[in-house]
Amino acid sequence: MKLENINIDLESLKDFSDELDSNLKEIHLRYCDSIEQILTLLSSPLIFMSFAMGKVKEDHLSIKKAVELGFFMNNPPKKPKDAAKRLVDFFQESIKSANETVVEDSIKESNKLYENSAEIRKCFENIGRNAIVNTWTLFETYSKEIWVNSFNGNPNYINSAIINTKNNSNSPILDKNIPLNLLSKYGFDVSKHLGEILAVKYDFTGCNGIKKSFKDLFSLSNTEIAFMDNENLNQMEIIRHILVHNSGVIDNKYLSRSKRNNEEAGIQIELQIDEMNEMINASINAIINLFKLANAKNNC
Repeated sequence: MKLENINIDLESLKDFSDELDSNLKEIHLRYCDSIEQILTLLSSPLIFMSFAMGKVKEDHLSIKKAVELGFFMNNPPKKPKDAAKRLVDFFQESIKSANETVVEDSIKESNKLYENSAEIRKCFENIGRNAIVNTWTLFETYSKEIWVNSFNGNPNYINSAIINTKNNSNSPILDKNIPLNLLSKYGFDVSKHLGEILAVKYDFTGCNGIKKSFKDLFSLSNTEIAFMDNENLNQMEIIRHILVHNSGVIDNKYLSRSKRNNEEAGIQIELQIDEMNEMINASINAIINLFKLANAKNNC
């Protein structure tokens, strides 16, 4: 996982914030903050290496420049003002020169460590795997939150597709009935809580379930929700599953769904940085589309 190849499209995610209504904007800002936390995790090896490189350069600077400074002190300008200016310029230029290539040098050193140390490679790869898992978790969570928020704010979305969808959990909601104890929780006025109540009918842990939930809520055609069929997004779902539930070891269930080539059961999955980029960006792009879709439907 070479650090300079990490390329997460955060700019596209932030670009449309002003287009959203106030409720969706608040959700959007929290999602952006969460994605930035994952980027910080991905960048952490480079951050630490840059800090270490900076300290090494400071020490090197102090030794090397001490010789130059000694020569200067033994041959100072005649005017004190000129001497003071020379000293200030000397240290400013020295610090600037040392810092100019810190990040570039840190990337080079990180890549050397990656290439020469199996332990470092495993560490970097685990950081990448965690990013996949965490980004997928955000995708599940915020897809559901967009759905719930939209339904809560627009109870008129209730339709036969939602009513007739079978319950997806052990919730007390049974088919078309809502128990009295649940009604009492909302003061017997569920008009602004239908999203919370009926979300249990849908599976927000996978692409198909999320796709069905929005298709039913907004009465969409397959074409209107086709972005949920993205191959990288679906691959991310099944890779996340074996990372969390099978320690990253490929099994037959995974193989029956995976579109990747040259894989076999019983072997640890190997992920390249370009694949991680594609999958993470696919989940971000899907969330962008869900935000835009909900905003358009809620405000039409």
